[in-house]
Amino acid sequence: MQTYSGIILAAGESRRIPTCKQLLKIHGKAMIEIVVEKAIKSRLDEVIVVLGHEFKTIQGYVKKYVGLAKPLKIVYNPDFKNGLSTSLKAGLKAVSSESGAVIFILADQPLIQVKTINQLMEVHSSMDCLIVVPTYRGRRGNPVLVDRKLFGEIFKLEGDIGARPLIKRYVDRVVYVATDDLGVIADIDTIEDYSALVAGKFGKR
Repeated sequence: MQTYSGIILAAGESRRIPTCKQLLKIHGKAMIEIVVEKAIKSRLDEVIVVLGHEFKTIQGYVKKYVGLAKPLKIVYNPDFKNGLSTSLKAGLKAVSSESGAVIFILADQPLIQVKTINQLMEVHSSMDCLIVVPTYRGRRGNPVLVDRKLFGEIFKLEGDIGARPLIKRYVDRVVYVATDDLGVIADIDTIEDYSALVAGKFGKR
């Protein structure tokens, strides 16, 4: 039976927010906690959280989830300043050898729905594809599922890039899934984004 791993990318610095973005509170809970809990509630078989900037502080919020309903690993990426690709690779190194695909989940997308994570896995298990990408009203978003066959390609990535080069290279093996989930495009990059999210107005401006 196909198994799936979730890699939460939470190592980066908040260049446009003057505080640790992963710890911003949304209705009393840190953003990283919200994202981790959604990954745990999904049908993922294991969850890997990649940390870097403010490692010890953020780890303090995440370690309480270790040993709960499903395997959860915390990975430190010492090269996080060299871009997103380093976190993809750090997470992949911790993935179970039985995992047939990974879903890369951004730590700054707290609105993502559990059903969307599950939908990506369902599509992958039923179709001949290497990459599954969610969309919202025609806009491509995250998280992105990548089949094990492309893990080697990910290890070749350099700099501040994610799966986009693979999406372009394997365009014929990509499946786009239309969702009603604003969360796939709602990443929190600025204080204005955060304020809109807390006020329940994100995407309504």
